[in-house]
Amino acid sequence: MIRKGRGIGQRLMWDKKEFTLMIIPGANRRTVRFKLPHSSLYIVPSVILLVLFGFFVTIYLMNTYAHRTKDHMQQAFDGQERQLVNQITLKNNELELLQANLIDLSHQADEFKVKLEEIKKLDHVLQLMSESEEPNRTSKKLSALSESAGGGPDVGGTDIPVTSEEVSQLMSSTRQGLSTLVGDINTLLVNLSESEARLKQADYLRSITPTLWPVTAHSQTSGFGMRRDPFTGKPSMHTGLDLDGEIGDPVYATAAGKVTEAGFDNEFGNRIILDHTRGIQTGYMHLHKILVKRGESVTKGQQIGLLGSTGRSTGSHLHYEVQKNRVPIDPTPYLITNRKDER
Repeated sequence: MIRKGRGIGQRLMWDKKEFTLMIIPGANRRTVRFKLPHSSLYIVPSVILLVLFGFFVTIYLMNTYAHRTKDHMQQAFDGQERQLVNQITLKNNELELLQANLIDLSHQADEFKVKLEEIKKLDHVLQLMSESEEPNRTSKKLSALSESAGGGPDVGGTDIPVTSEEVSQLMSSTRQGLSTLVGDINTLLVNLSESEARLKQADYLRSITPTLWPVTAHSQTSGFGMRRDPFTGKPSMHTGLDLDGEIGDPVYATAAGKVTEAGFDNEFGNRIILDHTRGIQTGYMHLHKILVKRGESVTKGQQIGLLGSTGRSTGSHLHYEVQKNRVPIDPTPYLITNRKDER
């Protein structure tokens, strides 16, 4: 027990001991003293250790946060980079597609110019049929356009990427060419409309103009004008043409018109009178049979009767007349003899 008490006393005495820390700055200066308890031998190192531990923990946490932040920013950057690369790739594909479409458009413009050559041929036909000088000017315009038409399809070559300057030049030339084509097409449409109207008018005039031979054989037995009457032998006026043929041969309308008369006459026998408007009428006399009725409309080249020898006739033939404003005129200038029958 005594020993135990002594130990406690010694510990208390140890705890009461102090340390003196002296700082001697130099000669003729006062010495600075600090009294420190004995427990500071444990507290100061502990505090230093805690500070160092906190410092290293802070450094570790900051380093960990920096790495995490760096990884997050790297991931975000990689995602944005991939997105940007995808957008660039998409834009490049769209640009290549636009360039390809531009090339196709340029080729189509060249093909369109070739098609204009075909329209030129059609317009030339219209010009010939309508007998007008205006379509001829349109044909010259189309000829100038078709001279610059391109060749055939591509068959080979090297794969060299086009430059932006080449694309811009192609775009500019294509735009200018299309603008020119639009203006030319508008002019062409006007000319073609006018040519179409003239063609329709010319076609209508041809249809109502008696230019066909009314019978297959082109043989005249008697012409238009003064002659001796076959029955009396006296001079008389023959108001038409006598065309040779056999009984039953077909008789055709020499122009489109309307049947104004279809019946029997003592002098001309079975006869047909067609009105073609504009004061022109044609007559078909001495028919064996009539195949149309009064009031009926007939087309050019349509069979309207059969050749015969009825009425005041000496043999089978067709008496064919052309009248203008009720006055008989010579049918010969109307008949087509230098080309195929239009039937």
